[in-house]
Amino acid sequence: MSGEFSGKVAVVSGAASGISRVILTRLLEGGAKGLIVDIDDEWGNETVERLRGDGHDLFFQRTDVRESSQVNAAIEAAVERFGRVDILVHGAGVGVHQEIVDCTDEEWDLQIDVQLRGALLLSRAVARQLIRQCEGGRILFLGSTAGNNARPKSGPHAASKAAEIQLARVMAQELGKHQITVNVVSPGLTDISNISRSFQPVEYQKIFVHQVPLGRLAIPDEIADAVLFFASDSARFITGQVLVVDGGYSAGKLSVNGPHEAEHFGQLPEE
Repeated sequence: MSGEFSGKVAVVSGAASGISRVILTRLLEGGAKGLIVDIDDEWGNETVERLRGDGHDLFFQRTDVRESSQVNAAIEAAVERFGRVDILVHGAGVGVHQEIVDCTDEEWDLQIDVQLRGALLLSRAVARQLIRQCEGGRILFLGSTAGNNARPKSGPHAASKAAEIQLARVMAQELGKHQITVNVVSPGLTDISNISRSFQPVEYQKIFVHQVPLGRLAIPDEIADAVLFFASDSARFITGQVLVVDGGYSAGKLSVNGPHEAEHFGQLPEE
């Protein structure tokens, strides 16, 4: 299959569903071959069957991204099948919504381990393979606006996403000599209805959208657009960066919109 990513092999975690599945689909449509890394056997296999029916070359390997042995085995399986790896997108995530004082050790560990430890284990395994190949490569983390915009009940989520950004920056510095770029795409609240087992209460969506200058949720393809840019040759000289795709949500406090008066000490003409 011809396309911008023809001859490339992409590993996408969490791609059995949600935004990651859309990203994987777009990479495949661009000519890539792919591996789905996920723990959802049902949706993982269904996704593979559907995409193979469209003529794409991919497979699913059940992988707990918290376990280094399973992560290493998944990357080895991709190399054994396709001969190489070129692109990693780490999008696997879980939801823990508790105030810090109510958060259990297990809830904290789950989100930190899937989202941050998973980023470490996957990027380390893929980076080692990319270094062996001596042809550069792309590593991408799916971040979140929570990585630099705190909100209540997001403690482990915000902490893991903020740490992912710093991990990407360190890796960008360390891997640059191998022509491997490492970047983060941070989505705002995205409409994942009908493509994910997770859901966002309608009332929460309404509250969130009031803080978005463009006045709506993102759609998954808009997040995929940014990821595919970073994965492409167009971004070959961009590394260690964070691209926030949130309709302006993180630009400031849209709800703080009122009069403010201050003395101008005669510097402006009297009306």
